[in-house]
Amino acid sequence: MKITNELKTGALVVAALFTGFVFLFKTTDLTSGKPYHVRTTFTYAEGIKADSIVKLAGVEVGRVKSVQFDYTNDTKVELVLELSPAAKAREDSLAFITTSGMIGDAYVGLTAGSPDKPFAKEGAMLASEDPIQMRMIMKKMEAIAENLDTTLVEFKKLAQNVNGVVGGNKTRIDSMVSNLEQTAINFKEFSEDIKAHPWKLLAKGK
Repeated sequence: MKITNELKTGALVVAALFTGFVFLFKTTDLTSGKPYHVRTTFTYAEGIKADSIVKLAGVEVGRVKSVQFDYTNDTKVELVLELSPAAKAREDSLAFITTSGMIGDAYVGLTAGSPDKPFAKEGAMLASEDPIQMRMIMKKMEAIAENLDTTLVEFKKLAQNVNGVVGGNKTRIDSMVSNLEQTAINFKEFSEDIKAHPWKLLAKGK
C-alpha cells in the first residue's frame, strides 16, 4: 500500500496536535481557575450580606457566598467567603469587617497572615475580629459625659472649700474649673455631632 503525501501530512498534523495536548495537560493545573472557600464567624456583622466584597490586604479578591446563623454555642453569624485562586489567605489570616471610604458599603477584610504559616485550604475556618458596635460607643460616650458633669460639680465644691485657705491659688483654681467646664462642653458637642454623623468616627479611626 502506497502512503500518499496527503496521508503523511495528516499523520504529522495529528501527531503534533496529540503532542501539544499532552504537553498542555501536564503543564496546566486544570483546577487552578476554580475559586476556593474559607469560613469565618462574627458575633456582629452589620452591613454584610451575600455578595458583599472580600478584600485580602486591601485588594478585592472575592465575595461573600453565604450568610447564616450558627447556634452551636452563642449566636454567631457564619460567613462563607469565595476567593479567587490567585488570592492566598494564610491559616492565621484574620477576618474583620469595615467600610469603603467614609460612608461606603461594608465588606469583609482579610489580613495577609504570617509568611511562615501555610496557605488556608478549602473550607478552612479563619479567626475573626468583631467590629466595634456604634451603639456601644455611644453608651460609653454618654457615661463619660455624665462622669465629667459629676467631676465638675465635685471640683467646684472642693474649690469653694479651699479658696479661703489657699487664697493665693484662687486664680489657678478658677482657671482649672474653667478648663474643666470647657472640656465638658466640648465633649458634649462632640458626642452630639457623632450621634448625628456616626461616619465621622469611622473616618477618624482610619
